[in-house]
Formats: sequence, C-alpha cells, structure tokens
Amino acid sequence: MATDTSGIDDANQRAEDALMALLMPPHPIDPFPHYETLRSVNRVHQSKTLGVWALSGHAEATEFLKRPDVHSGARVAGQMRPDWADHSSLRLYLNSMVALNQPDHSRVRVLASRVFTPSKIKSMQPVVERLTRGLVDGLAEKAAGGEPVDLVEALATPFPVAVICEMLGMPFSDGERLWELSDDWSRVFAGMFSDEDLERANTAADELSSYFKNAIHERRATPREDLLTSFVKEADGGRLDEEELIALILFLFTAGFSATTNLIAAGMAALLDHPDELALWRKDKSITASAVEELLRYSTHNTASSRLTTQPVTVGGTEIPEGVLVLALLAAANRDPERFPDPHRLILTRDDGPHLSLSAGAHFCFGGTLARMEAAELFPALIDTFSEIELAKEPERRGVMGITSYATLPLALRR
Repeated sequence: MATDTSGIDDANQRAEDALMALLMPPHPIDPFPHYETLRSVNRVHQSKTLGVWALSGHAEATEFLKRPDVHSGARVAGQMRPDWADHSSLRLYLNSMVALNQPDHSRVRVLASRVFTPSKIKSMQPVVERLTRGLVDGLAEKAAGGEPVDLVEALATPFPVAVICEMLGMPFSDGERLWELSDDWSRVFAGMFSDEDLERANTAADELSSYFKNAIHERRATPREDLLTSFVKEADGGRLDEEELIALILFLFTAGFSATTNLIAAGMAALLDHPDELALWRKDKSITASAVEELLRYSTHNTASSRLTTQPVTVGGTEIPEGVLVLALLAAANRDPERFPDPHRLILTRDDGPHLSLSAGAHFCFGGTLARMEAAELFPALIDTFSEIELAKEPERRGVMGITSYATLPLALRR
C-alpha cells in the first residue's frame, strides 16, 4: 500500500517558499510570518532549491554559532563570485573581521580587542552624555514649531556617527560623508546585490580607502591620543598589513554606527507600538538595562549570520553535511516562542536569557558594550524630554537580505 506523502511535500514546499521570500529580492519588510512558517515546518531546514540550510530556532542557532569548527559564511558567499578580487568593495569586505576564518580571525580580533577595550568604551561615557544632550536639545528646537521631525535624519544617524568619530579621532564633518559612503559599501554585505549596487559599493570603497590611507599616514607622522593611532601602532608592529588595517578600521566605523542607528529608530518605533511599556519606562528608569536588551532582541538589526560546515555536524538532532552554507536566522531565533514567551510583544522587564542580536561564538560582536551605553543614555533622555511622542506619518523601511532598517521615522514631538 502506497504511503501518502503529500502533506510532507506540502509542508516542505511552504518552508521552501518562505526561505525564498526571505533571501531573494524584493526582500520583505516584515519577515516574521516567513520565519514562523520555517519554524513550524522544520527548525533545521534544508533548501534543495538554494543549496543552503536555515536555522530558525534559538537553541539550534546558538548551538551552531558556538561551534569552533565552522568557517565564515560571509567569506564563502563572497568568493562564490569568480571576479570578487576585481572589486574593491568585495576585497575590503572579505578582509574585514566578520568575514575572516581562523587563524586570521583570532589574530585580527585580538588586535582589535587590545585597542577597543572595555575601559576605552567606558571612558566615552562623558562624550556620549554630551552628544546626547546636544542632539536631543537640537531635536526639541526642530520640533518646537509643530512640524514633524525625522528621527533617523535628526538623531539616529548623527548620534552614533559622532560617537565613533570621536573615538577614532575624526572630525564629525568628515563622518557625515563617510556615513554615506559606508552605507553604499554595505550594499554588498548581504551577498546578493545588483550590478548597480556593486558599482556604487566599489566607488564608495575606493573613496573610503583613500580617506583612511591618508588618515593612517597622518597618524604615523603625527600620532594622537585616539583609536586610529592605536590601530596604526598595532599594525606597524607587524600584526596587520595595510589592506587588513584599512578593512578593520572601515568595518569598525561602519559597525560602530549602523547597529545603533537601527536600534534607535526601530526601538522607538517598537515603543510607540507598545505605549504601556513606554509609559512604564517613563515612570521607572531602573528598568533601563533590561529595556535596552529587550529593544535589541525585538528590533534585531543583523537578521542572519552565515557559516560553512567543515565537517558533518548535528544540530537540533539533524545532521548537516560537510561543505554546506548554513544560515542562522538571528531575527527568527529572537522571536522563538520556545525561548521567549509571547515573542512578538515588547516586554521591557523581560528576563528570559540572552538574545542573538549580537550573534554568538567566535564572531560575537564586541562592540555591543558601546551600543548598550549609547542606547541607555539616549532613550531615557528622549522620553524625559518629550511628554508626547507620536508617529507623524507612515515611516519608510528598507529591507535587504541580512539587514532591516528604517529609512525614515517621522515623529510629532511635544515637550
């Protein structure tokens, strides 16, 4: 008697369709229904169409990312393009810390950790406080006439750019242009991009490289008390070549603002969608630490982290073969109901354990301490300064494979 497998085939096709919707343009602004479909069918899903595996559960993604025997999928994906070495944007990206494999990853990460230390980040607290006060006051002036103010343009972008510029020792006037270039360069990070995106990314990478080459030469001639000088000294000790140094500085600059920019915009949007939680934070600032963690979980910036298996591995009871690309879907993991009860609700006092917004394992984001500091200073200042915060009109969002963000967040603000 034949076995009816139509239900199984239908389920697999639904999972396949969901993953295709997530990975292929146009990328969805709201990916969570697709994540839920994947999880409901198989938390460890093999896509025969795309030749990748996808992990949508928190336990499975965490287990896999912490394995020491997997390679950076970002590097592998980049090298799938035969002419990658002919494109400055791809060469820079594949030389950056996030795309390196061992032993190069540890070599560069250890160097970065010697410069980007917890004490250095802590020393930035007065700078963060000063910039917060100045930008929030400026926001209040812009909103005083009753006109809507775009939080992305007026605060979410300039605030983290100003912080990382101060740390590196660069003028903010340069930082504004470097932010635009970094945004264009980041178009190739997801691994799927158009020819137009690649052309813009290459142009941006060339200008960024030229700028930082000049800055590096200046620091060698006239050292300063800044992170850029510290990185140059470490590199000149024989630990990095020139291209690796530029890639490291560029990646830290880009990572230093992009995650925080998204956290500010997406975090505020989430608070407006949960007015009771916003009211609670206004009333009780002692919840700030847990509130920032919950905003990080809820508004996951980097939605996927990829790895290549170097041997057969078992994840969540499922064997994944050697030599395949595996996507740990971080945003899906952060909304896994088995890990976070009522996952689609923002609960600022939530205490359900660590999220994966900063990834896990060897590629865990060590810049998270700075992002937390910035958010813990900025959000209380915003909600204390403005008694009323409302959406003025529908925001614009941008969906790209691997990253979701707000292009605009128009707000009506009243003191």
